[in-house]
Formats: sequence, C-alpha cells, structure tokens
Amino acid sequence: MNESYRLGEQSIIAHLQRLANGASTTELDVAALPPELRAIGEQLQKTLAILQQERELLEHGAYIDSLTNLGNRGGLDRHVDQLWRKGTPFTCAYIDIDRLKHCNDKFGHAEGNRYILSICRALTETMEHDELLFRIGGDEFVLISPTTDEAELEQRLERTRANLIEATSDGKAPMIASFSFGCSRVDPLAGDTRRQMTKDADRKMYRYKLMYRVQQPEEGDAPQRPVTEQPITV
Repeated sequence: MNESYRLGEQSIIAHLQRLANGASTTELDVAALPPELRAIGEQLQKTLAILQQERELLEHGAYIDSLTNLGNRGGLDRHVDQLWRKGTPFTCAYIDIDRLKHCNDKFGHAEGNRYILSICRALTETMEHDELLFRIGGDEFVLISPTTDEAELEQRLERTRANLIEATSDGKAPMIASFSFGCSRVDPLAGDTRRQMTKDADRKMYRYKLMYRVQQPEEGDAPQRPVTEQPITV
C-alpha cells in the first residue's frame, strides 16, 4: 500500500467519523483522493446524499402534516417546548372541525379532505405573522399566538367561523362549513402547566360545540349562528 492510498483511506475514514459525530456538513473532496480511491469516494458521496434526503423526509414527516402542510402534533410539541423554555406567554386555541365524519361518510374522503383544507385556508388567512397553526388529528387543530390575548383571539375566530357559515349556506357547497374552538392564555413563568392549558382550551371547545352546533339543511333546521356578543364562560 503506497502512502497516497493510505492517506486517501484516512481521509475517507476521518470524513465518515466527522459525519457520525455531526461535526461536518461539507462534502468529501473526491478530487484530492488518489485515482484508485476516487470511484469509492464518488459512490460514498452518492450514498450519503441519498441518506441525507431520507433523513430530511423522516424529519419532515415527524413534524409536518402531509395533507395540509401544517405542523403536526410533533411540530406543536416542539414549538410549545421552545416557548416554555423561553418563558414566553401565549394564547392557544383548540379548534375542532364540525361534522367532518358526516362529510366523509356522506360525500367521501376526497370531499372530506377538501373540507379540511377549506377550514385551514380560512384560519391561516386571518392569522398574525407570529402565529402558527398545527393539525394534531383528523379534525383537530391548535393555533398558537404569542401576542394575541384570549378575548381578541376568540373574537377573530368567531368572525372567521361566521364568514365560513355564511359562505357555505347558499346550497352550492356540499355542506355548511364550521368549526368549534376554545381559547386559553398560558404563562409558563406564572406556574401554568401544559396539562392545564390543554384541559382549559379543550373544555371550552367542547362547551362551544354543544352551544353553537350548526345543523345541516337535511336536518330540517336553518343553520344556527353563534351569538358573538355572548361571552363563553366555563
């Protein structure tokens, strides 16, 4: 084994060790390898590129919902962890799409997906620049707002919901679109807990759903509009 070959081997091994330790993001300098090792170096680079793509896809799937391209439950947990570590107060809204199962059962899952996406568009179009929306289940979403207080976020979501109901009550849409929600203000430095946050917002959301259930036309009644002037108390 000549000296050039030995140094080339050491270069490849050192590069792999740096990658394993997360200490290198640069590519292996294949041109600097001796000719008899360049084919190995090129194949190594191709393999590493494929592995990097697969890792990015796995990370994307761990934090991003594939249908809506919003953050998923993993993304929500990561974001809330960051806010908690910084001690940043924030308002969270638990949002539940009304009658998604009814839509899937009656019109099919393709229409159900369109229903989900229409709700997402309505919500994201009214969000502030520092707010994030996450899809944590089939019909469940969480909106996190660091700067909007609880009452203001409730009013905005109420307007968004009312606009959705009005836009889909003309008989042209397969069903009347709506959602239920509950908001909770959280301050990590004041001793609030994540369990308290979840319980409070979730309870308000289910109370809202019971109070302001939208009846579909085939149920024999006109859609029920929420009374926006009436505060939600739990």
